[in-house]
Amino acid sequence: MTVATAVSLRDGREILIRPIQATDKELLARGFERLSAESRYRRFLTPMARLSPRMLRYLTEVDHHDHEALVAESAEGSEPVGVARYIRHANDPEAAEVAVAVVDDWQGNGAGTALLRHLAARAADEGVERFTATCLATNTDVLELFEDVAPTRVVNTDSGLAEVEVELSTREERPLLAALRRAASGALAFRSPMERG
Repeated sequence: MTVATAVSLRDGREILIRPIQATDKELLARGFERLSAESRYRRFLTPMARLSPRMLRYLTEVDHHDHEALVAESAEGSEPVGVARYIRHANDPEAAEVAVAVVDDWQGNGAGTALLRHLAARAADEGVERFTATCLATNTDVLELFEDVAPTRVVNTDSGLAEVEVELSTREERPLLAALRRAASGALAFRSPMERG
């Protein structure tokens, strides 16, 4: 059983975010069906009517290291809400291609931001320092989403597409973040100087 993290959205609804599993093919297919043609085009940069069985295998059977995907479901009944994923670049292991999709009736309330923040934390744990993405240059929603999560810059625009880099952390920040995460989890215990005597 995979542990899910509950997140409250701006509209008061709650979602559960967890790592994708091979058994999520039907959930992913249902979520895809709830994307409008425009949302599908924005995500895949090509018209797409359905996800083939081969594509569903690729999108759900991930190694959770070089290819990670997180799904969000409604807390009230496993309604598909969205998915965020990264795929590490083979020639640059500190970078990974990122993509996010949220079904239309859940957009605009923070689900994409929550997914991307959780994915960024997972990526940093796996040694990824920056995300790269290719999106429509006119897709200001996704550009603002990236900027909400971490410093973002557009490195190239060509043929209506924008290439984006999202800096997740620097090497210098990692030890501090790791220590803070360990302290938050209770793995570190702090003693006062009086106790050391």
